[in-house]
Amino acid sequence: MRVPAKPDDIIEIYADESSQNKHRYLALGAIVVSMLDTPDLIEAIKKARLPELPQGEAKWAKVSKAKLAAYKRMVDVVFDNQDKWHFHSLFVDTTRQNHKKYNNGDSEIGFNKELYQLANKIGQLYSKAYFHIYPDYRDTKSSPEELRQILCHGARKRGDTRDWPVRRCQFRDSKNTIPLQVADILIGAIAYQLNGHDKAADANPAKVDLAKYIMKRAGIANITNGTKREANFSVWPRKLRK
Repeated sequence: MRVPAKPDDIIEIYADESSQNKHRYLALGAIVVSMLDTPDLIEAIKKARLPELPQGEAKWAKVSKAKLAAYKRMVDVVFDNQDKWHFHSLFVDTTRQNHKKYNNGDSEIGFNKELYQLANKIGQLYSKAYFHIYPDYRDTKSSPEELRQILCHGARKRGDTRDWPVRRCQFRDSKNTIPLQVADILIGAIAYQLNGHDKAADANPAKVDLAKYIMKRAGIANITNGTKREANFSVWPRKLRK
């Protein structure tokens, strides 16, 4: 019988994606936080939103000049507490994806593989933890339970001795899940720069400002180069097979 994981051994992963359609680069990212620290993270972000964002969903698509200060304070919560809360991400060049050859012609399978890669990387970085994974809700034929089982079987094949390291995988609605909102903002900034939107003639000045601010706080000079794999704020340029 599976032994229940202790609360202080459980890490929560709040995963989101950006630019899945119509853009060259697909980016996925996740806020990673100990389950015991999640309430503190939520309260800190709620305070950081005030007074410009007292209610409603905070997300990259809604970044504006009037609310820019609040968005910067929200990401500051993560950067100022990297002993507790981390962010991990990856991006892929969709022009190099070969869905016909590797994904049975289904782009959704390709997307699920990238979510698997991100979760698998996090599972290896936190090698003694157990995980609750909360992807942002999306309309898909695949169930989160399938991802949970695939991740656990993959860990076992690698020789991982943890008993079913992923204990929970459930969709969450970002409208009601604050860590997902922060993940959306961070991954939105990464995709914004990767896809060159910050260089467009009609670029949103507030988004350009926020993207630069996030990269500066992360210590990233060129987003296309990525970061060290184990960095508390990590960006992984995934190389795909032809």
